[in-house]
Amino acid sequence: MSTNKVNERDYYLGNKKLPRSGAKFEWTPKMVAGIKKCSKNLLYFAENYYTVVNLDRGRGKIKLYKCQKRVLRALRDNRFNITLASRQVGKTTMMTIYALWIACFQDDQRILIVANKEQTAINIFKRVRLAYEELENWLKPGVEEYGKTSMVLSNGSSIGISTTSSDAGRGDSCNVLILDELAFIDNHLVEDFWKSVYPIISSSKKSKIFIASTPNGTGNLFYDLYENANRGTNNWKASRIDWWEIPGRDEEWKYDTIRSLGSSTAFDQEFGNKFIESGETVLSEDVLQKANITTEAPKYIFDDGCYHMWSQPDPNRMYTVGVDISEGVGEAATVVQILDITDLSNIEQVAIYYNKEINPHNFTGKLYEILTHWGSPPALIERNNCGAQVVDNLKNIHGYENIVNFSPNPSDRIKYDRPGVIAHTNTKYKGVTNMRYWLTELCSLTLRDQNTVDELKIFVRYPNGTWAAQKGSNSFDDRVMALVWALMILENAITEKYFEIISLDDNNRPKQLNQHEYNIRQFVNPLSLYNNELLGEEGGLPVPFIMTQGNKQSYPGDVDDLLEHGYELL
Repeated sequence: MSTNKVNERDYYLGNKKLPRSGAKFEWTPKMVAGIKKCSKNLLYFAENYYTVVNLDRGRGKIKLYKCQKRVLRALRDNRFNITLASRQVGKTTMMTIYALWIACFQDDQRILIVANKEQTAINIFKRVRLAYEELENWLKPGVEEYGKTSMVLSNGSSIGISTTSSDAGRGDSCNVLILDELAFIDNHLVEDFWKSVYPIISSSKKSKIFIASTPNGTGNLFYDLYENANRGTNNWKASRIDWWEIPGRDEEWKYDTIRSLGSSTAFDQEFGNKFIESGETVLSEDVLQKANITTEAPKYIFDDGCYHMWSQPDPNRMYTVGVDISEGVGEAATVVQILDITDLSNIEQVAIYYNKEINPHNFTGKLYEILTHWGSPPALIERNNCGAQVVDNLKNIHGYENIVNFSPNPSDRIKYDRPGVIAHTNTKYKGVTNMRYWLTELCSLTLRDQNTVDELKIFVRYPNGTWAAQKGSNSFDDRVMALVWALMILENAITEKYFEIISLDDNNRPKQLNQHEYNIRQFVNPLSLYNNELLGEEGGLPVPFIMTQGNKQSYPGDVDDLLEHGYELL
């Protein structure tokens, strides 16, 4: 260890891990040898001095995989590097190792790390800062400037971050440009972005670019650069890291991951390094064919044809509701999907409400009415845009308590602590993955509505990773999104708030549920309120609320007296 005699003023902001420029040390031969070896050997520097935070082991020195060493050598030896990488193989770690090595051991180097989102860029830079602070003080250059988005060292080198905007890096030049997840930049931005960042390194014959990304379909800049590098038609060095190169990942791991993701296609996208064509449908052809077999005409049609029902509400069953809300101007529709989740090996679509004309104000009362038909179950309602009006009025005016709160970042309570589902790229992705699990892997969802199945057929994945109705199909995805939200009740963190989880399956997902004993549910039979338009039948005598608590039922008012005297409900 060093016999360090640095004064307090020689530390940046008093931080003992941030020596200032000019800090003095009593050098030992071991230190001098260590600096020389690190400056010449990137892998030695990484495995002996670079610190990471492991989810299982906590903070410690990194142990590189063979595949990571291969890519780092390529970075060292080539100007233009592009790496196709499976998820969770440490590609971000490789970026930060290389950036810090260059900054510490080469003078006057300007390194720019660019990510597709600001928070992603900040998180990457946090890793750089951690690794720098954990270096021995005698090993690293002193600090001139040290912030949340950039650092300048005493040897003239600097590391900064930016996002993939159309003016990213414009006006700057740099020696090393590092691009994270290039495949996930929206196509309408990528052309301007590339025109902005590429000239940054063109002013030097030694400047380098490192791109690492998971695949995201074809027809984008990352795909073109990588494929041309493989063909040898450009001056890029192509590298690849596959899922099976990470220790502990075997066929059993792959099988479990496919079940968790919901389909083999999803695995190929996230871990299989396959460039899946844009336009990939959410469900495979065989699953769609099976879904067609179970569709049938509804037994009841209510509310001017908007409300279709395949079975009557049953107080002994458990239900979930998903809601997608439109403006009611005749284009997109407002949809309510009702699922019976009593038996998770046989989830059934029992009813659907579909209306293009109803406005959000009028829909609030209609939704409350429908929810009471099914025992006031948990409702997952998209609150984006006009949905917020419905969610807030349902809660504040009608006093409906079972509104599920689901957001893209549950930890950000200030921004997302509002009732309803916040539709976001992250929540939609999680929702679609969850739907695939129940429809594709477990084959446990029985769809009755043919229109829902038809929408699933044209619900496709776009190059930017989002899911929506296929362009040119003259259709929308309202039924599908309401179905996605209804099934989100089976995400463990949500499920345990509304149901008792009796058991979990092999993938740690709910297998058996029960109602919480304290749940009081109210059922109003819709047959008492509507005509069955399918048969032209008039609505019958009003059927009272059936109150259920646990497995017990009661009928408030005079009905209890009649039952006690031997009368029976028809």
